[in-house]
Amino acid sequence: DDAGWPVEVDTAVEASGVAAGLDTCLRLVRRGGVVVQLGMLPPGQSPFAGNLLVSREIELRGAFRFDGEFDDALRLLAAEPAFDALVSAVVPVRDAASAFELAADRSRSCKVLLDFGAVPAAV
Repeated sequence: DDAGWPVEVDTAVEASGVAAGLDTCLRLVRRGGVVVQLGMLPPGQSPFAGNLLVSREIELRGAFRFDGEFDDALRLLAAEPAFDALVSAVVPVRDAASAFELAADRSRSCKVLLDFGAVPAAV
């Protein structure tokens, strides 16, 4: 419903992993356009407007976004301390709600991390 968004796009990338996001992409991509499913949908069946694939000749592509990047990323992060400046805050997981609130405010944060080590041991 945002007037700033185009009516149709050539390519749409669904990155949330939510069926409603895929449905939105299928409805907003132009006839003959491409939808890339990047977000991992939950296991099992996910409803979406499959009739639009046929009637509008939309190409639906799956893309697995992770492979061997984690090892490379960890090496890069360890080797370059300047990346530490990207972390705005480290918040104990028990305060996750405030961490997500902070992360949503781009005027106050860049990257907010949850610290799972701060969780008290279960009794």
